[in-house]
Amino acid sequence: MPRKTIAVATAALAVALLAGCSTGGSEDGGSDAAGSGSTQTSAPRSATPEAASQSKAEACSAFQSEVEDAAKDLQEQSSQLQADPAAALAKLDELDQSVSEGVASVQNAEVKPKAQAFQAAYRDLLTEVKAITQDPASADMAAFKASTQGLEAASTDFRTVCPSS
Repeated sequence: MPRKTIAVATAALAVALLAGCSTGGSEDGGSDAAGSGSTQTSAPRSATPEAASQSKAEACSAFQSEVEDAAKDLQEQSSQLQADPAAALAKLDELDQSVSEGVASVQNAEVKPKAQAFQAAYRDLLTEVKAITQDPASADMAAFKASTQGLEAASTDFRTVCPSS
């Protein structure tokens, strides 16, 4: 069961991440983020000069550049990782670090909360994957499915601010 779960989780993560993060920044920066409905975590919006000077397109690009390569690498290695749950978890942790670096690189007040929500959703899913691999007999597949859907929703929400160009 752990290998099958890792395979499903890896595929779900790769799809959600690539769908949410490799769409490219908005050239015109003119998408409205209203009605997002996602829960946001951590820092309040900043009014620092850095935040004011980073355009929405620059912020989208900054987040995406940190996350995109790691997500593609995860997707490319998914078949190898299915056979090695420990390596898969290590790769998922590396991706978590890339997402964290991506969030840190965003200073734009409109993009930052979307990137943070994406990070929170990814971490929720990662927590579920780790729980399943540690104790497959007690796997809460409903929680896993909910976390997967949460990541997909956060990806969609991120695209409301950072649509493909």
